[in-house]
Amino acid sequence: MDLEQVGHLISGQLVRATRAHHRVGDCMLRQVGLHAGQELLLLTLEDKGGMTLSMLARKHNLDLSTISKVVQRMERAGLVERCPDAEDARASRVHLTERGRELCVPARQVWLDTEAMLIKGLSEPERLLLHRLLSTVAANLEEG
Repeated sequence: MDLEQVGHLISGQLVRATRAHHRVGDCMLRQVGLHAGQELLLLTLEDKGGMTLSMLARKHNLDLSTISKVVQRMERAGLVERCPDAEDARASRVHLTERGRELCVPARQVWLDTEAMLIKGLSEPERLLLHRLLSTVAANLEEG
């Protein structure tokens, strides 16, 4: 199968859409001072409050070393801070700083703006169908 044939497969179009989505999202996030993935952690911490690294890793389906690196980078940027866990002296919890909290609004807006670009030109029934189909596709791949 050559590259042109792959482009005609649903998988090829899904990869193309995913790459474009990442490119647009990354560009918009950089404009507000964030890196891809950091906005999800900010919004999770805004919603759930202080969380341990293992809780964040489970929530975002990442390994502990990856989440640790992301949190370290966010600490250096002044977006989060670690504080001792009141219940477990061996653990620490990650909390938003004031700067991190301020970036939650633009981070959320990046997702809303990206969504608007993604569904541009689709009718409401088409949007609902696309959502349902992509949910099924994701579930199929997660089973595999």
